[in-house]
Amino acid sequence: MKNLDKQKDRENAISFYSKLSNKEKELFRECASIILPEKKALTFDDLIQFEKAKESLLPLKDKYKISIDELFDFVREQLFIPVNIFNKKLTVLESIVKHLKEEKNLSLHKISEILGRDERNIWHTYNNSKKKYSSKIITKKIELWIPVSIFDGKLSALESVAYYLHDKLGLKFSQIADLLNRDQRTIWTSYSRAKKKYVRQK
Repeated sequence: MKNLDKQKDRENAISFYSKLSNKEKELFRECASIILPEKKALTFDDLIQFEKAKESLLPLKDKYKISIDELFDFVREQLFIPVNIFNKKLTVLESIVKHLKEEKNLSLHKISEILGRDERNIWHTYNNSKKKYSSKIITKKIELWIPVSIFDGKLSALESVAYYLHDKLGLKFSQIADLLNRDQRTIWTSYSRAKKKYVRQK
């Protein structure tokens, strides 16, 4: 029964995130980066950031007629991608789409909404992933999870992952390269591009 309730909560979170506008998704992502990382002990600065996240979510609370607690639950119950799905045969986006389609049973339309990409692009990406890697992606010991809310149409999938793992989780480029099965220089380049794009947006 608990598993069914958990699945229902996650479906509600996905449904809520899918109907947000691009600007609202951006706000949601910013708040998720504050709320999601788990720490054993919260510092005073963490608490201040937490309160700021709560204030930022107020417009969504009023617009969609839900409580702050429900919004926080939606942030926490969103989909997560195990970092172990990435391999040398598939691009980062192909790995993500294949995982969401085959392991989470999401439609390509829903995946396109979640990742902020054109549905035709997602269709081609999934087809390519099946040609390159016909079997399911097996995840053994899962070391880290990546929230799907970090993805949008402004950054490539690799840029989004590199930026999140380095800036939000504090991993070194060498660690990220090992996790994603990519060259360290590729990770550094992707991160630098993401950083420049974020600076231009501000």
